[in-house]
Amino acid sequence: MNKILPLWLLSLIAALLLYSAQSLAETPSTGWLSHKDHPPVSVKLELTGNYETERNLIPALLHVELDEGWKTYWRSPGEGGIPPTFDWSESSNIKNIEWHWPVPSRYSIQGIDTVGYQGSLTFPLMIQLRPDARRARIRGTLTMSSCTTVCVLTDYPINLKVELDTLIVDSDRAFAFNQAMGKVPREYDSNKVKQAIWSDKSQRVQLTIERDSGWQDPQLFIHSNDDALADATFSSPDIQVEGNRLTAHVDVTHWLELPDLSGAELIATVSDENFAAEYKVPLAAGTIADNSLPLWAILLMALVGGLILNIMPCVLPVLGLKVQSLMLSGAQEPRVVRKQFFASSLGIISSFLIIALGLIALRWAGGSVGWGIQFQNPYFIAALVAITWVFALNLMGAFEFKLPSSINTSAATAGDDSYKGHFLQGMLATILATPCTAPFLGTAVAFALAAESSVILLIFAALGIGMALPWLLIAVFPKTAKLLPKPGRWMQWVKPIFAIMMLATTAWLTALLKNFISHELFLALAVGLSVLTLLIIGKIHGRKALFLSIGGFLVLAAVVGTTLILTADRWVNKLPQDHQWQVLTQERIDAAVANGQTVFVDVTADWCITCQANKVGVLLQDPVFTALGQQHVTRLRGDWTKANENITQYLKANNTFGVPFNKVYGPAAPDGIRLPVVLSKGKVMDTLEDARAQQ
Repeated sequence: MNKILPLWLLSLIAALLLYSAQSLAETPSTGWLSHKDHPPVSVKLELTGNYETERNLIPALLHVELDEGWKTYWRSPGEGGIPPTFDWSESSNIKNIEWHWPVPSRYSIQGIDTVGYQGSLTFPLMIQLRPDARRARIRGTLTMSSCTTVCVLTDYPINLKVELDTLIVDSDRAFAFNQAMGKVPREYDSNKVKQAIWSDKSQRVQLTIERDSGWQDPQLFIHSNDDALADATFSSPDIQVEGNRLTAHVDVTHWLELPDLSGAELIATVSDENFAAEYKVPLAAGTIADNSLPLWAILLMALVGGLILNIMPCVLPVLGLKVQSLMLSGAQEPRVVRKQFFASSLGIISSFLIIALGLIALRWAGGSVGWGIQFQNPYFIAALVAITWVFALNLMGAFEFKLPSSINTSAATAGDDSYKGHFLQGMLATILATPCTAPFLGTAVAFALAAESSVILLIFAALGIGMALPWLLIAVFPKTAKLLPKPGRWMQWVKPIFAIMMLATTAWLTALLKNFISHELFLALAVGLSVLTLLIIGKIHGRKALFLSIGGFLVLAAVVGTTLILTADRWVNKLPQDHQWQVLTQERIDAAVANGQTVFVDVTADWCITCQANKVGVLLQDPVFTALGQQHVTRLRGDWTKANENITQYLKANNTFGVPFNKVYGPAAPDGIRLPVVLSKGKVMDTLEDARAQQ
């Protein structure tokens, strides 16, 4: 007689059956695999349990764990290393395994650039079964190359059985797969690649890629699936960013003869913050302008640029002091003259190296660097006002810088003559030279600030040597001092003249402070300094000198004022008021060019002497002034007097780090034509015409 089983027994049987079914189901994984001869690297292959019926695809995860200091490689590893490979030829019912590559990083060790990964990483794989297959086996050898200062090639045996009927989804692995795919670049529209040129002559690729939202700090990696390029090496790219346009130059080398790449397809991977894209790029044969210069040429430019700084108006007052000391040293021994001028030269060179170290430290800290950026700091300007004013008072006889008699006696006995003052003169000359941008100087500084720290130091040392060359010449040939006029009564006029020059420098520096303080405070400072200076003159040279100074000042003001009034019409007609300028933005450049406008960009600063010379001597003079006022010309100005991150980024995108900077855009020159540091009317007019589309 059949009896009905108790409910508890039925429940137990059901649970056992469910447990048995679940135990038969599986989500395959190899578990962590390591090699006893190379423990720093471990790998694991596991399936997510998902299955895409239409394309017979099974997602999988290849995890790699690398100990600290070890790295493995991307599919194009650069100048060294081997990418991971998986030989799955022993597998059954597997049609294809598609490997996806997360965005890599670039590494440089002893001058060798490589591309790869460190730490923990995951490669998402898509395993495609053969049609109608319900079971398969993934079997083969995974080969991983890993390196520190040495490189090791390690094989890992892979063996996974796949049963679709018992496959269940592992939610954690599925989530990890989606995360890993999020780190893989998405394939983007190749129409965003505006240029893809291969130059067989220079063995170089030039790519121009646009992004609607612009670029911040993009990284570019190149790969090719072409078998002929399997052993080709793509160099670390030289990237320039201008608004939404990225231009990159990549050198291509091969251990054998490199084939002609015209018509070949490259895969360009671009990452920028949270953006990662992959573009398939067919190359077209063309010519690429080689704007790169060897280091020796840059060093030569630095020497010449430093030398030219000596004739810039910013350095003139200090040079005047040095010329005076040189004339007074005519009776001194040649060895004393030599040491004095070597001390000044050392002051110049040391100052340039200090500036270089400061810029390196600022760049390491993530700050913006550039030539003359210290003049964006009101405290620095105020300190210079005080220094130059004290120098001027010293020249007027308010006081003398003297050492204690005991030190003077020791110095005289040793023949030293105390060279600290000469060293400080050299340093002051360098500080006052930084607002000036001489020809060749801009190129050298731009190259330096975009280079490694060691190159920055080398180029700034060359700048210092260039500026110190005239003084080094006197130091090497001290007898040339005898060629100067002999000291005499005429020398009594030298100090006042140099004092006036130094006071003019003080006035110029004081005027720069108006950009940082209120109008009332600026007026109080200017009037206070003027009155205090006149009182000191009166105190030193008596009331007669004071009245003469005040009277001379008033007479000079009256003469200048009367002249301006009498010739007002002439001044109005020949020194026109400046045009209205729009604030510089990349969006305005693009919009104006798209509308057929010619765009003139002027990046300037109040403290930049060369900028003011360009403005007064060229931009405000005809025919340039009239040309800039035409309806088809858009004028954009970037004011870098104060720190401005937008202007800094624009300069950086144009591979320059100082002002003045001028560039002309137009329908015939959408990328712009850069003008020289020192403008000329003819060059500006020719560039405006070249940038404008022919009607």
